[in-house]
Amino acid sequence: MDLPEYSYWIIAGLAFVIAEFAVSGLVVIFFGIAALLVGSLKFLGLLDDTTWELTIFAATSLLLLVFVRRVLNDKLMGNERPRGEGEADSAGLVGGRATVAEAFAKGTGTVNYRGARWQAQCAQPLHPGDMVRITQHDGLWLTVEPWAPGPQTPPAE
Repeated sequence: MDLPEYSYWIIAGLAFVIAEFAVSGLVVIFFGIAALLVGSLKFLGLLDDTTWELTIFAATSLLLLVFVRRVLNDKLMGNERPRGEGEADSAGLVGGRATVAEAFAKGTGTVNYRGARWQAQCAQPLHPGDMVRITQHDGLWLTVEPWAPGPQTPPAE
């Protein structure tokens, strides 16, 4: 049984969207959206040339990656302070939300932030799975505090 040509684009698009959950870098989903768009245009009979299909797929993927990813990345990755607010942080870690990986003993422990494990310090006891806010970044060390939802004011200096 041969599938219609548009179904290959739709299947590939759905596979890319599902793969985003495994990869989780907010990149693959844009390939999926572009493939679904091309499959839909092919289904509607608006595309009939492979060159145009590939061109629209590449252009749409690129435009989504360049313009939409930045906006979604800031909203979905736990960065709650607008840029330029608070203390200077060239790595962009301050204000981020991390998860405690290992219990804090004597004020130090480890946290996971964006797929990386960091050494961290906190004056309060923390347990694995606790959510924390990054308040300071100094080299390979982070200073964290327990997560408290809602707007936070930068600490006075």
